[in-house]
Amino acid sequence: MPERDALASLHRYTRLTLLATVPIIGLAPLLVAFGDFERWDRFVPLVVAVAVLLVVHWRRVARAIEAPTEVLPWRPSAVTLVLSFAVYGYAYTYGDAGNTWWMFLPSAPLAELQFGRKTSAALRLSAPFVLFACVLAVALAEVVPPDTEGSPVATGLVAAVVMLVLPFGELVALRQWRIAVELDQARRTAAELGATRERLRFTEDLHDILGHALEVVSLKAELAARLGTAAPERAQAEMAEVQRLARGALRDVRALARGQRPLRLDAELTGARTLLTSAGIECEVDGAATGGEHSELLGRVLREAVTNLLRHADTRHCRITVRPSALTVVNDGAAAATAGEGTGLAALSRRVTEAGGTFLAGPGETPGTFVVEAAL
Repeated sequence: MPERDALASLHRYTRLTLLATVPIIGLAPLLVAFGDFERWDRFVPLVVAVAVLLVVHWRRVARAIEAPTEVLPWRPSAVTLVLSFAVYGYAYTYGDAGNTWWMFLPSAPLAELQFGRKTSAALRLSAPFVLFACVLAVALAEVVPPDTEGSPVATGLVAAVVMLVLPFGELVALRQWRIAVELDQARRTAAELGATRERLRFTEDLHDILGHALEVVSLKAELAARLGTAAPERAQAEMAEVQRLARGALRDVRALARGQRPLRLDAELTGARTLLTSAGIECEVDGAATGGEHSELLGRVLREAVTNLLRHADTRHCRITVRPSALTVVNDGAAAATAGEGTGLAALSRRVTEAGGTFLAGPGETPGTFVVEAAL
């Protein structure tokens, strides 16, 4: 059964169970007391009072079902509780002394005091009323001895137990419904969070692709402009390279949209060496890239580091150190660069941290150098 259909089914079941049970249990003491009242003028007011109390409780139960996390005000329930004890005393005094079913009347508002509240708060709020009910039941049993056998104290205790047991079913059903609603809300929140994380990942990937590609295209176009008159053939070759890079970036964006864009450290390492060399930057590579579970993430780190040194530094020398599950990129010419992380570096720091690694981006020990380091 789909989750939403299951929730709707549980909602219907809870409504049917509780809203049908309230009048049945509430009218039970009247049926038991029907033969004990010899005068109708005393029985009719009791019927009216019970009907009013049941309607009030029925409406509050319906409200609790529709808003299971809402905490009902305690003052109306306290007033109803006092009136319920009054009706209970009336029935106990005028001919129905041994009927402990009357304790459902004060038990109903006692249950209302716990709707939507945490267990600890509900117990603190209900304990004084339970104690009062026990004392009142014993007192009434002393004043008007019951028709049934047994001591007044035992009768009072039975009445108190009835008052506690009857609302237990309501509270269990409402708690089950409340947990179901909270779980459904948590599921929807998790789905929204997953969609947000996926959009963030897509944005970061798009930043990596276009940021790197546009930086390289800008560099190549600037180089071609400088060579336009001095070396037309080389300038033409650079423009052809620009065209190739633009098409490659477009292809990567399309692959990203389809979720089919692999990224590997060895391919990024080859591309970074070629790009830095063509930009007149001496590139030194220590170590060799190997495939592994962190190849894609380290490839992203390398791409972002190369993009940043082309964009923000006047680099003449770059050293790339590759170790198993670790990568370090150090470049010079970063005297004017700031130590603050940009959008790309901040995103990489979050990704590396989530993967259980460490990420460092900032000025190196040698003045004018900038270090990007990721270890997984």
